[in-house]
Amino acid sequence: MSSDVIFNVVLPIFLFVVAGYLFRIVGKFDRSESGNLIGYAMKVAIPSMIIVALANEPVADYVPYVKFFFTFLVITTIIFLAALACAKIFGMPWLEGAYFSATCSLSNTCMIALPILVMLLGRPGAVYGILGVVNLIIGLQVMSFIYDFHHGAADQSLTKNVLKSIWSAARQPYFVAMIIGVVISITGWKLPGTIDTTLNLFGATVAPVALFAVGIDLDFSVFRKHVVPVLGATVFKLILMPILAWFGCQWIGLDPTATVAVVLCSSVAAAKCQYGVAKQKNVYVEPTAAIVACTTVLSIITLAIVIIQLNEMHPEVFQMEKTFHHFHHGHHAVPGS
Repeated sequence: MSSDVIFNVVLPIFLFVVAGYLFRIVGKFDRSESGNLIGYAMKVAIPSMIIVALANEPVADYVPYVKFFFTFLVITTIIFLAALACAKIFGMPWLEGAYFSATCSLSNTCMIALPILVMLLGRPGAVYGILGVVNLIIGLQVMSFIYDFHHGAADQSLTKNVLKSIWSAARQPYFVAMIIGVVISITGWKLPGTIDTTLNLFGATVAPVALFAVGIDLDFSVFRKHVVPVLGATVFKLILMPILAWFGCQWIGLDPTATVAVVLCSSVAAAKCQYGVAKQKNVYVEPTAAIVACTTVLSIITLAIVIIQLNEMHPEVFQMEKTFHHFHHGHHAVPGS
């Protein structure tokens, strides 16, 4: 079963990344086009997936998801603080240390963890992945707050900047989609078959489009100049964080499915969106790019190891043969499937 998951889920996910990188190398795409593809994924495909997943999930079944969310948030916070302490020991300035710590703790849930969870767990995996994305969004907002606090002028109101950032996040398509999905679930209204199928098909494009975009934008040229931060972040992100996630889930007593979701979200590469924030703020840009690229490649190995271990401990969760074609066997099946 582990080999089935690895060859049919993990490797195809990263072959999308390789394909994007190779298409850029041969000149069929350039790095500027990556942003358009990611924009489509974030504004269309992921919101479509969010609406369908939440709308078809009874509100009474939300409790395990809440436990997952807070557990993953705590794990992320612990790794962030541990990496920040390590950065200060090595004499990094506070702001750069904070941005280094973000690459060590914020997971690429929207472009890697979410598609894998959907393939492995079906609709529950989509909900876990969505909450993982919310966790990432919170982390990105915190990094913006830290920058504003560090660079804010004396006449600027920190509270005003925070409220402005929250309002900006609340207007994003993924947040609006969450509200729509929850409202539909609460009211008990069912999406019409045509709309459900259309949204499912949009959601099915998340993995190929987002991962292809990640591959287009991979930059390996910065490795040699940033070996130390890359090694440090790799240890925190791909080794210590999954280990902490596993023991944290055992200590809290999460159910097997939520445990698998927390550990998988903790095991994926550093968030590419954090590179976007670093670039926007012009803080720790090149090292962040190097860390994202390196952890994306190395996570192929670490994810395979993690999935093998999780499958041995919770084989009942890995019902891939029932959920691999989730988007074609949801509440309303695609005609002819």
